[in-house]
Amino acid sequence: MTELPGRVQAQEMAAKLSMAGLATVVENTSRLLHASAHSEGLYPAQWVALRYFAEASEAQCTASALARYQDLAIASVARTVVTLVDKGLLNKLPNPRDARADLLELTEKGRELLKRDPRLVLERALAEIPEEDVEAYARTATKLLQRLLELRQSKADT
Repeated sequence: MTELPGRVQAQEMAAKLSMAGLATVVENTSRLLHASAHSEGLYPAQWVALRYFAEASEAQCTASALARYQDLAIASVARTVVTLVDKGLLNKLPNPRDARADLLELTEKGRELLKRDPRLVLERALAEIPEEDVEAYARTATKLLQRLLELRQSKADT
């Protein structure tokens, strides 16, 4: 297996268990994942939207529900939705519960594209890690995400 630039260095830093070293590993992992999500002519946020509409219940398949899910302003999510509709990956349907909020569904082209989702590489990599390590990582990553969201909220409140 070919070593990625900085991989050995990041592993050495993590082995020392310094907070700066661990933060570097998390940051480099995040950067690598974000960069890999620029594929098939889509941006990372567009991939998130496709996954969301593939997995959400029908009642949650609206742009406003996606905005809440992503904790983003509706305007940026609406642009993402328009782009995905223009690319033929989403269809807009009338919403029987709210005429102001179209329902959005994946097209066949959108479902086919998700078979080449760049996140699948991450899923395969995680599947190769021993189960007990994945479980520990899942607990830790969830706690980290929750804490980062709390810190972001407290910053916004000040």
